[in-house]
Amino acid sequence: MARRAASAIATAIATLLIVSPAIHAEGSNYKLLKLQGHLAKWPAAQPADAATTISYAFVDGIVHHKDARNCGSMQPVSRALTASNISMAQFREEFAKATRMWEEAANIHFVEADNPQAADILVGAQVKGVGRAFTNVELAGRDGTRHIHRSLICLNPEMPWKIGFDGDLSTYDLRYTLAHELGHAIGLDHPSHAGSLMFYKYDETQTGLTHGDMVGAALIYGAGPAFAASGARTETAQASGEDPGPADGSTPSSFGLGAKP
Repeated sequence: MARRAASAIATAIATLLIVSPAIHAEGSNYKLLKLQGHLAKWPAAQPADAATTISYAFVDGIVHHKDARNCGSMQPVSRALTASNISMAQFREEFAKATRMWEEAANIHFVEADNPQAADILVGAQVKGVGRAFTNVELAGRDGTRHIHRSLICLNPEMPWKIGFDGDLSTYDLRYTLAHELGHAIGLDHPSHAGSLMFYKYDETQTGLTHGDMVGAALIYGAGPAFAASGARTETAQASGEDPGPADGSTPSSFGLGAKP
């Protein structure tokens, strides 16, 4: 999916990131999102071993975010579904399944906010269709500390959407798309190699998160039940399996954060 670069930073900036238990990352295909010289993550939960709770909401009108590099103008996500004969109830179900993928991988929990204006992640359709989908990650903080303040996810209403894989790569599956965008919204970038859900190019070979996807999320927030059950080695891990890339948030992508020709 097309996405333009995000504008977010995170609370943790370190050579080593220790999680409990720490995750062995050698050979894993993942990349942590680094913007303006910081790794992007939501503020740590209190107490430290509690799940990081992230709220979300669906746009219920026309909203504008003048400083956003992506998703600057959004409308209700239903505008992206009607032509594909997908109901809002079906969309909600696919979104819930996408959030559960990440809850299984990392110690995070998604809850729907009562007020969209107060939601951590706001989901909608673009007002002016561009690419496929984008994620915008906003920063907050001062005195050298940065964290994700809000993430925006927007779908192109002019593109067709579907539920389930059928081999047609010209129409994107909603659950796969939303899971990919949520990965950006919690602090993951595009790895350099194919074979993970967070890779920039859409395909229909991944039916869920790969080991690399789970490693990346678990490094940031701690291991979730599916990752822990996978038998992954628990050792101190380096915070990023790859070069974090540009520090200005200008990561290229055709299936995520930024647009690639």
